[in-house]
Amino acid sequence: MATLQKIRNKAVFLTLIIGFALFAFIIGDFLNSGSSLFRQSRQKIAVIGDSKLDYKEYEARIEEMEEVYKIQTGQSNFDENVSGQIRESVYETIVRERLLDQQAEKLGVAVTGKEVFNMINGANVHPMIKQLPIFQNPKTGTFDRSMMMNFLKTIQQDDLSQYPADAQAQIKQLKTYWLFWENNLKYSRLEEKINTLLAKAVTANSLDIEDQFKERSVNVDFAYVCKPYSAIPDSLFNVSNSELKKRYSEKKAFFAQKPYRSAKYVLVNVAASKEDLKAVEDKINSIKDQFSTTTEPIAFANSNSDEVNPDCYVANSTFNPTVKAFLSTSGSIMQPTLSSNAYFMARVVGRKVGPDSVKARQIVLPMGAQTRADSILKVLRNGGDFAAIASKVSGGNSSEMGWFREADAIQLGPDFLNACFSASKNSYFSVKTKYDIRIMQVTDQTKPVAKTKLALITLNITPSSITYGKYYNNLNRIVAQYQSANTFFKAARKAGYEVQQAQFVRKNDLTLAQIPQMRQAVRYIYNGKVGNISGILENSSNQFVVVGITAISDGDYQTFEEAKPLLTHELINEKKAEKLINDIAAKKQATLAQLSLSNRLNIDTARFVNFSVRRITGIGEEPALVAAVTTAKTAKLSAPVKGKNGVYVFQVLSRTKSGEAFNLQAERMNWNANNMYRIMYQAFDAVRKASKVVDNRIRFY
Repeated sequence: MATLQKIRNKAVFLTLIIGFALFAFIIGDFLNSGSSLFRQSRQKIAVIGDSKLDYKEYEARIEEMEEVYKIQTGQSNFDENVSGQIRESVYETIVRERLLDQQAEKLGVAVTGKEVFNMINGANVHPMIKQLPIFQNPKTGTFDRSMMMNFLKTIQQDDLSQYPADAQAQIKQLKTYWLFWENNLKYSRLEEKINTLLAKAVTANSLDIEDQFKERSVNVDFAYVCKPYSAIPDSLFNVSNSELKKRYSEKKAFFAQKPYRSAKYVLVNVAASKEDLKAVEDKINSIKDQFSTTTEPIAFANSNSDEVNPDCYVANSTFNPTVKAFLSTSGSIMQPTLSSNAYFMARVVGRKVGPDSVKARQIVLPMGAQTRADSILKVLRNGGDFAAIASKVSGGNSSEMGWFREADAIQLGPDFLNACFSASKNSYFSVKTKYDIRIMQVTDQTKPVAKTKLALITLNITPSSITYGKYYNNLNRIVAQYQSANTFFKAARKAGYEVQQAQFVRKNDLTLAQIPQMRQAVRYIYNGKVGNISGILENSSNQFVVVGITAISDGDYQTFEEAKPLLTHELINEKKAEKLINDIAAKKQATLAQLSLSNRLNIDTARFVNFSVRRITGIGEEPALVAAVTTAKTAKLSAPVKGKNGVYVFQVLSRTKSGEAFNLQAERMNWNANNMYRIMYQAFDAVRKASKVVDNRIRFY
């Protein structure tokens, strides 16, 4: 009974506990559901107009772009900087596509499959396709339609079982590459259609065109004096807060900005210690005797070196200065040498003179097809067409390998390397590689140079884990003790660290004030609050960074306080202009010479100024002065003109009319061409702003 009473006494408490458990169970299932609002918001990379960009779709497009990059550049690995550029390019492409789709739907504009096909295989193949290297004929260097059609035929096959696994993977990769460009074609045409609609709606009438021509056809030469605003101290003028606020309200659009955040940071470059240098010195000396006597010097060198050296001959000119200096001697062993923060030790395996690079073409056959290779060689030696045979054997693919060095050839095996670099020019031969049999023809060679096969040991002098620990612990003591930005940076200065400023940190930056691989710092700054201090962040360049958030400027416009210095400068210059104009008017000088003498100003001249120029040579951008001189009478002293940099008084010396005849059709074409460029940029920018694109990538990357 006592127990039951206790339960009754705790009834409210137990109800809350059970209720909370049930809630946790339900909400846990809800949050883990693929359709939950929470999960959806976590997956949302961006909002683009009336559509959302999902994380998975974005990742898939990034992977696609990475494959395209690999094919275009031939590089299979890329650093954080390239990865960041790819992410940014993919994001901007998706935003452009989504906004174009939304506008096209409203306008009733579309691109059909037939249109895309005509862009690829019509009478006029689109320039985007023509410029792809994969479709360039190696002989002519121009677009080859037959190469493109063979390519498309290959990648569109459903059954790839006839190909080996590596070829299947390559065909799939090339299909991804093609679909990327096909998609670009579609949106290129869609954008072209929308821009044409806009351009046709915004065209000039003949009167506007003729006026513009007249304004451009009359050039003015003039003499002038300028009293710069900098000649008068700012301290003589006062600007009230009400004046500043009024001007800020009038010019707020001028202060539009991309949101940014500000931070301070401490940067520590971790440097190798004397102990680290001694450790590397001891290591290279410990293997010195074994290196000089081993029967496999290259294998020994590569197993003990921080950098692998190829097992082939390399042109002496390509080695670093320390090794080149050694190779200029007749010695066979370079003793341990300290240079450029590394120890080097080398042993000459062989020296020769030969071409640094060869240019070749190939016919590739599967392993075991030696009899067929011999037959093809016989045909070639009897005058057969190499390119035609190669095209037939390889399904239309090019036979050209281009230029390569021994270091490139060694990847296919030493037999391939030796055969290519010992062959006489234009002779035919077959050789087995690691993977296949190849019929080769070396079509060109560079001039012979001195080459060396070198066993080279490079030991870089880098900070040890003990050194890293010392740097880290010294900095971490301050980080652990001071949890706010202000207190941390005061303590850091006192401890001898330099505190630096990153005034403008943008959401998609990859670096922090030029410090590489600092995306983690940018993410911290955008996911934190003013006054937060990070832990120790590091990159692969032996650098530690601690960052503190000092300001958040997430508005679409600079605040009044941020704009105040510029507004103050502008208003003071206006007050200076008023004073200068009054002073000049009061003296009533009749000539430019008198004005120059009384104000101690130089008389300068400007030539060939017309209403269409933006900048005047020797003066800069002064639109008010351009308007005044192009409408003033010749030889008459002007009234003072308030400019951006000072007050001007001028006298027109001459007016010259161009002898060019007015051609309405040509001028209209020029006008519309300039209009099209402005429309292409401004229309998309306006649509983007109106669509309120929200970028959430900082949560993920």
